Amino acid sequence: MSYKFLLQILKFGFFFFSIFLDCFSKSEVSGISISQNDGNKTLLKEEIIRVVQPGVFDFQSKDFIIRMRAWGVSFPQRNQPGYNEAIAFTEKMLLSTSPKIKIKQEFDIRNLKVVEILLVNGSLNFSRDAISKGIGWHLDKETNRYGPFVISQLKAKRLNLGIWANNFNYQQIQSPSSLPTPQLPGMIKPQQSFIPSLSFWVTTFGKIHRPGCSFYQRGRGNLTSKPQGLDCRICGGRKAK
Repeated sequence: MSYKFLLQILKFGFFFFSIFLDCFSKSEVSGISISQNDGNKTLLKEEIIRVVQPGVFDFQSKDFIIRMRAWGVSFPQRNQPGYNEAIAFTEKMLLSTSPKIKIKQEFDIRNLKVVEILLVNGSLNFSRDAISKGIGWHLDKETNRYGPFVISQLKAKRLNLGIWANNFNYQQIQSPSSLPTPQLPGMIKPQQSFIPSLSFWVTTFGKIHRPGCSFYQRGRGNLTSKPQGLDCRICGGRKAK
């Protein structure tokens, strides 16, 4: 066997060995890339990851987290009747879901994106469902008196559901789309006159009591010269007995 023949055999062997190494390294790289792609799919899943308060939640998009608010519905605030039911309803309906979202307003005064939330493949409207069950009430000015929401609230009121069964003046609750009121309005608006006026005591349940009533300044409430609510049966409220 000649020296040239041995050299050719070594060259062919080295050539096939290099091809084998190249194929093995490619299979390893392709395996890593597949696992990385699967990991990215998990990280980029779009869903609601956090409920901040009734109707307000954090949505995880592909690139960042967006805080949103449900369009056309408002809920009781903390320490008010119906709050626990509202937060439980929001968590049950929205948490860890991937709903269809329609933007109604880019940002409100609280820098929240106002959206319409459609669940169950678009067949269930979150705001309408909350209104129909008395969990929240319709913000008719925000929706321009949207028909389905108006009808849902009329039915909830007629059946005395949820918040409508509570003897609470929810009209005093500030709308999420309204401007904040000043804490000291007397320092901003000059008084028009110095004529003394009668101060009524309005409880958090919307009952109006006049001075001299046994319930005057009892419990939680506020003093006002222009009360709104239900007159006390004992003192007469706005109409003295």
